[in-house]
Amino acid sequence: MTRVRDLQPGQQFLLKRSGDRYEFIGHKRDTPGGTQYVVLRSGFARPTTLHHSCHIIIKETGNG
Repeated sequence: MTRVRDLQPGQQFLLKRSGDRYEFIGHKRDTPGGTQYVVLRSGFARPTTLHHSCHIIIKETGNG
């Protein structure tokens, strides 16, 4: 099972529970609640965070 914590910056993925598309931006490690995983939801201008254990499907980037 792939989770948000397994991603590299720039990877695109689908959130399994909702089917929404996201792009992983990076981590914020120095927060009071621990590491935050910053993502950008498709169609939205502002980044948000997801829990590290959210189940995801990595979007394959193929050539055609």
